[in-house]
Amino acid sequence: MPEGPWIVVGLAVLGLLIGSFLNVVIARVPEGQSIITPASACPRCGALLRWRDNVPLLSWILLRGRCRACDMPISVRYPLVEATNALLWIALAWWALAVPDRMSLLPLLLVLASAGLALAVIDIEHH
Repeated sequence: MPEGPWIVVGLAVLGLLIGSFLNVVIARVPEGQSIITPASACPRCGALLRWRDNVPLLSWILLRGRCRACDMPISVRYPLVEATNALLWIALAWWALAVPDRMSLLPLLLVLASAGLALAVIDIEHH
C-alpha cells in the first residue's frame, strides 16, 4: 500500500491531538495563565478531567457535550477547533504529497496553520 494515505491518517490523528492542545492555548493565553499547569478542569465544579475525557472529538461526542461530574455544557468550540485543525493538516498533507518537493515545507506549514487557527479563535472570542 502506498505510504501517502498512512501519512494523511497519521497527520489527521496528530492534528486532532494538537487541536486539543490549541484549545488549552486559546482558553489560557488571553488570561495570562500557564499552558502547562494546572491540569484541565471543569470551570463550574472544578473536577479534573480524566484522560478519557480529553480524547479529541470523541470525548465531547461520548459525553454529549457535557461535564461528566456536573453536567455543565461544554462549548462546541472544543470539537470544532480539534476537527478544523485536523482538516487543515489533512489538506496540507494532500497538497504536499501531490508534489514531492513540497514535503520539506510541510512541518512549517502545519505549525503556521495551527498557530493561525489559535490566533483566529482567540481574536474572535476576545474582540
